[in-house]
Amino acid sequence: MENFSLGIPDAQTTTVDSVQGWQNRPPAVVRCPGCDSQVLQSESFDDIDCPDCYRDYPSEEFADHDLLGMVCPRCATEMDHGRRHPQTYDVPEWATCPDCQYHWDLDHWY
Repeated sequence: MENFSLGIPDAQTTTVDSVQGWQNRPPAVVRCPGCDSQVLQSESFDDIDCPDCYRDYPSEEFADHDLLGMVCPRCATEMDHGRRHPQTYDVPEWATCPDCQYHWDLDHWY
């Protein structure tokens, strides 16, 4: 397999495709604080535009929204996600697709 790479040590798994960096973050579904609707933010630097109440939030306010889930860009399955350092980061640090094993990491600095 040409794209085969080892997963991060914390996950104790292998992945077929792995990317890192906030710019490569998978699509995220957040809750609109104005009307409680689910809002898809496809790209990490896109504004958060609510289709129901038409409120517009800048991408820098991502952490201020309730994260409902992350969507695998390869197969559209809801991804497992989390934070390794909750005292340091208020955004997800990793996400892995349970179906196709696509993996995203904020950073591999450890």
